[in-house]
Amino acid sequence: MEISYFLGANAADGFVSLYDGFCRGEGDYLRIVKGGPGTGKSGFMRAIGREAARRAMDVEYVRCSGDPASLDGVYLPALGLGWCDGTAPHAAEPGIFGVNSDYVNLGQFCRTPLSPADRERARALTAAYKQKYGRAYALLAAAESAERAFFPQESGAKEAARAGAALCELVARLTAGEKPRLRRRFCGAVSCEGIVEDRSCLELCKLVYLCEDGCGLAAGALHEACEAALSRGHDAVLCLSPFDGRTPDALILSDVSAAFVRAKPQSAYENVRRIPLDRLWGDMAAVKERRRAVRAARREGARYVHAGCETLREAKALHDELEAVYRPYMDFAALDALTAKEIARVFS
Repeated sequence: MEISYFLGANAADGFVSLYDGFCRGEGDYLRIVKGGPGTGKSGFMRAIGREAARRAMDVEYVRCSGDPASLDGVYLPALGLGWCDGTAPHAAEPGIFGVNSDYVNLGQFCRTPLSPADRERARALTAAYKQKYGRAYALLAAAESAERAFFPQESGAKEAARAGAALCELVARLTAGEKPRLRRRFCGAVSCEGIVEDRSCLELCKLVYLCEDGCGLAAGALHEACEAALSRGHDAVLCLSPFDGRTPDALILSDVSAAFVRAKPQSAYENVRRIPLDRLWGDMAAVKERRRAVRAARREGARYVHAGCETLREAKALHDELEAVYRPYMDFAALDALTAKEIARVFS
């Protein structure tokens, strides 16, 4: 089984990281991969994942939110071993060096310092792509502000309470768990490729509840359902919105193969049970009016999100140029030898 997800988000408040929860469980050991641009961090981790998959092991891939085609981490649950990119913006350090974590230094294969001309080129490109990220975050903040300004102000406390109770009742019908655990992830990203969804975690669930969100009730209800699931001993994965890094998008209860998902306009799922949370708002006239207002608010924010994705695409192009500056300085034969040695050590 191979699944993938994100642990970073390009959001309204800037970069939001969930890496503090990666490979940090009891018995886990994390190797933090260090190295500059173009030093092969993603390829190193992908090679480990490929070998594990070849051996029919479960593999979890952490995709890069800036470039979803690239990897920021890989985890092998059966071995309790993980590797993650420990460079900015999600810089990581060992918990207890040599006890539960250590380093892999790929920068050792890069001949430094760069030539004077390449140093200037690297400085200019680094400044340029970071400036693009700053502009992208500003656009995403504008998207959040625009949506908030147009979102219906009526809180609907009674309706929100009913929605939360409805999901908690469904959680109570599931077989109780034995060991509560909470992990947080993103099942999507605002990226250089646009808004990317990754449903690989959800597709493994045998039971999926699709929660209507035309009136804006699902997020709060998912939070309450998560609390209820933990109180019943479930292994819970709370998937947060990549737009703000806070709002629940989905709740996965892996120990009972069930998921609760917030329905969004770009989402399409098959073989699910629909939960009509919108009807809790009252008569259908009120529901239709609120749905129109919510759609209008989301459309207002979507214009800025689109511009943010375009800016992230420009940042990715600049970062690609930066990686190209470093590649001629890399000893890729030595990197390949280290990769083979790491694979042999892990799977011996």
